[in-house]
Amino acid sequence: MSRCLDTFSACLPAVRNAELSMAEAMNDPLIRTVMEADGVDPEALETEFLAIAAHREVALEV
Repeated sequence: MSRCLDTFSACLPAVRNAELSMAEAMNDPLIRTVMEADGVDPEALETEFLAIAAHREVALEV
């Protein structure tokens, strides 16, 4: 698992409490600012999430 995903997972309980979808969280300016301050590249994380989603879609089709 990447450092980006590890960082996001550490923040996940806060995201769940706010009932944000992952897409909403990734587009939230405050969350993006905190991620950048923690050294996480929001664009890299988004790319990683899209790759995971694409892989899961393929797995579900099989």
